[in-house]
Amino acid sequence: MRRFAALGVVTLALFASTAVLSSSALAAGAPTVATGTTSNITDTRAALNGTVNAQGEATSFAFQYGTTADYGRQTRPVTVGSDSTDRAVTADVDELTPGTEYHYRVIATNASGTTVGADATFRTTGTAPPPAPKPVATTGSAAATIAGATVNGTVNPQGRPTSYYFEFGETTNYGSQTPPQGAGAGTRAVAVQAGLSGLRTDTTYHYRLVAVGPNNTVATGDDRTFVTSGTGSTRLSFFGHTSFTDQNGVGGVFLGCFGGVECRGSMRLERSGKLLGERNGYTIRANNGGIVHITLNDLGKSLLRSRGTMNVKTTVLNANGQRMTGTTKLIRYATNGLKG
Repeated sequence: MRRFAALGVVTLALFASTAVLSSSALAAGAPTVATGTTSNITDTRAALNGTVNAQGEATSFAFQYGTTADYGRQTRPVTVGSDSTDRAVTADVDELTPGTEYHYRVIATNASGTTVGADATFRTTGTAPPPAPKPVATTGSAAATIAGATVNGTVNPQGRPTSYYFEFGETTNYGSQTPPQGAGAGTRAVAVQAGLSGLRTDTTYHYRLVAVGPNNTVATGDDRTFVTSGTGSTRLSFFGHTSFTDQNGVGGVFLGCFGGVECRGSMRLERSGKLLGERNGYTIRANNGGIVHITLNDLGKSLLRSRGTMNVKTTVLNANGQRMTGTTKLIRYATNGLKG
């Protein structure tokens, strides 16, 4: 009986031991933390304090800090143990800027997860240094085409590494921007530009230059506009009003085409309401000029043969709907007279 009793005691002890381990395992979890106050603040140093409970697992902690709630800097991780006790923790930070507000929080991690404390702030002693100079951005001119443009400007980096980009769109909300490019770190204004593509034709676009310096210091240039070209913005013009006609009755009218697309259309010559010649199709390249040849009909040849010179009404149509009318002086150029 004693032997069985002893075995029963050992068995109970084992169960008791197992129960303790299970309770400890159930208590384990992500750490709990609390951001504390700061101490020993000077112009360039401070001690950050807090509380960490490891919740029964091996846990390490650190402090995140910086001049904004994005922090950006973190102290070296330190082990805080693996019990379930609230433990005071601290970390010294240095190389701070005098007279500057800093954000900080405690962060702890173990196998069950990571926990961060609430954001808190402190201010170093002393006088803050003057703010670094911002870059200067000046929006320049633009050269537009039918579906694109080249925009220009100048950037003065004010001696600090600076990048730039252009914002653009159909309103002052812009909505699009060019890829950032470097503008150097000089102290004088440098010329910059960017190409825009995939734009709508015959459309007004807003644009401005943006320069970005260290610590996200931003300068924006004034808003400006340009208009893309297209069929509606292309215009015909007479370059001359005299046409020499050869012995076959072929003359030419000198036209100019101004805009982003070619000019296409028809032309006719009239006198006193009577048709003297007609051409149903012509093409002049964009931003170019050329002579559009036209052949007189029998009536036109007869009148020019008898007169030698005569003024005729010239009507030119463009595919965009433009109608241009002028007076052209026809001169019989061939010495042997007109055929036909």
